[in-house]
Amino acid sequence: MRIIMISPNRLLHNQWNKALARDVEIKNLYFEEEIDSFDYKEKDIVLLDYDNLSSFLIRILKAKVMCLSSQLDNVKGFRLLKEGAKGYGNTYMTPLNLKEAIKVIKSDKVWIYPELMSFIIEHSTLSTTSKQDTKINELSTREFDVSKLVSRGLTNKQIANELDITERTVKAHISAVFAKFDIKDRVTLGIRMKDHVV
Repeated sequence: MRIIMISPNRLLHNQWNKALARDVEIKNLYFEEEIDSFDYKEKDIVLLDYDNLSSFLIRILKAKVMCLSSQLDNVKGFRLLKEGAKGYGNTYMTPLNLKEAIKVIKSDKVWIYPELMSFIIEHSTLSTTSKQDTKINELSTREFDVSKLVSRGLTNKQIANELDITERTVKAHISAVFAKFDIKDRVTLGIRMKDHVV
């Protein structure tokens, strides 16, 4: 796996680099010519300075792209995900959050901030079908509780605090729910739970 950082701002490269493991291959791209000519691979994770280089998104979607912007907008974020981006977040997010986002995107899932997830669920025109309702009935009480909190946009840490359990237990419940629903991401889970959240 390679991490490709794309921004004309060298300070951003330094900021993003703080989130990266030392054993990861890193490529820094600053100029339009090198961004255009770079050979992107499907497994590459690209951190794109969307504020300055949004016009390059369509050219690099072969890779797993995380669009980073200093002014987050739910409508823009939703559109970027529909266009094929694998993540959307704040340009200056903490290294810890960026590290988590990269981990999620690496495992072929989508990473977004909680408010965007709530926005997508709220504006989803999908509703649960009877097949999905049956699967919801197969959830344990704790899996159901965790799923409801996921659909409200809470992080694993917030869910752990809310339910007085460990983050590891939260992750185990979410994995079990993903397996039962045959899904891979929190947004899909949130949409499935939409009709069941009070």
